[in-house]
Amino acid sequence: MAEDKKPRSLATQAAAKIAKFVRGNMSATLKAKEEGKKVAYAYINDGQDEIMRAMDIVPAWGESFAGVCAAKRDAEKYLQKAEAGNFSRSLCTYATCTIGFDMWREELNGETPPGAPWGGMARPDMIIGSAQQLCDPRFKWPQATQHYLQDVPVFVGSMYYPPWDPNRDHHEQEAIYVKYAKAELLGLVRFCEKHTGKKMDWDRLSDLVDLTEKTWNLFIDTYELRKVIPTPMDTGDAMNTMVPITFNLATQDAYDYYRDLYDELVRKNEKKHGVVENEKYRILWGAGLPSWFALGDFQYFNDKGAVFPAEVTYRNAEKLERLDLPATNDPLERIAWRWVRFWTHWYDGARRRPGSSPKVERIIEYIEDYKCDGVVFHSAFSCRSWHAGIIHQAEVLRKIYGDIPILIMEGDIVDISSYNEVDTHNRIDAFMETVDAYKARHN
Repeated sequence: MAEDKKPRSLATQAAAKIAKFVRGNMSATLKAKEEGKKVAYAYINDGQDEIMRAMDIVPAWGESFAGVCAAKRDAEKYLQKAEAGNFSRSLCTYATCTIGFDMWREELNGETPPGAPWGGMARPDMIIGSAQQLCDPRFKWPQATQHYLQDVPVFVGSMYYPPWDPNRDHHEQEAIYVKYAKAELLGLVRFCEKHTGKKMDWDRLSDLVDLTEKTWNLFIDTYELRKVIPTPMDTGDAMNTMVPITFNLATQDAYDYYRDLYDELVRKNEKKHGVVENEKYRILWGAGLPSWFALGDFQYFNDKGAVFPAEVTYRNAEKLERLDLPATNDPLERIAWRWVRFWTHWYDGARRRPGSSPKVERIIEYIEDYKCDGVVFHSAFSCRSWHAGIIHQAEVLRKIYGDIPILIMEGDIVDISSYNEVDTHNRIDAFMETVDAYKARHN
């Protein structure tokens, strides 16, 4: 049974429209089955979006479904189902939530489990995985799912990029990784052609790559409007507004959404309408996925005059001109270069700062550009690889900035049993006292 909870107040009209996107993405999988279209389980930050869209494959996003379950505080039944199948609570709860849903649906001979949030997801015709260097379950999650969906074919790519090494020039390696990624993407095209019975329309794919690149540029232009004091939008809203670029990439709907959000933030800035009436503190969300069942914690910060004008999490794009991508008419090569350079374009800065790393350089850039007074990290116990290195990043920041306030919150993304609201708010209270003292010393 879902627990009652107080919703977070949203600062933008655009953020309030996101529920329609999420519902639409989930219902699209159910409608696709009725219309005879192919449905694929898909995973975020995969570099595969344009290929699926070009092949008219409807993606079913497990991470989004699990996030909805968590936000509605209705994930426990799926976590328990997975746990009964010997999946540990320490595993990625995005994965175990959706696997539990799959297990239950199979027990019902393909029927959606009763009470599934927003109707659940359709049974997929294929699984298109991405085991890139972001999430440790990305190889095993599709494999574990296929154990229950044994007739469903699986393609798992890797989309690697040059590993960070302060003593090696990554520019010498990039072309090798791009060549590998392009070959892998071509393998995905062949997989999709085999299981859809259709041939790739390469002109359409190229057009969708164009649309993605336009959306990336607009997304960053929009988010940079948050540099203004008072900020017109903070991370509490961004955990909603990230949906189109994360789950609707390569669609006109995503581009149009950020056009509307851009216009709204321009209007708010012209009127000096900030997230809070009296903005006192600006904090960076340094890393970590949020607790989807506790987004009200952002409101708790706001009530203290604190805003989050920027975040690392779900800022899944960068201005194309900054990436300095080589010119090519091959759409697969364009995807590959964009993928590799998105991760490596902080490498040079990190190499110039001894003891730093690309992740730290990204945080420093946002601290400086958005004039932040402190940093909050969230360490989710079931999301190890994305949260690995947080303590090291905090230590490097302290060496660079001295006494900058840093809070490392602990919890999970889906499993609400890990969360203690009183303890969390007490830690926020103590952190904000530190931020206040920090500002007093440095102003």
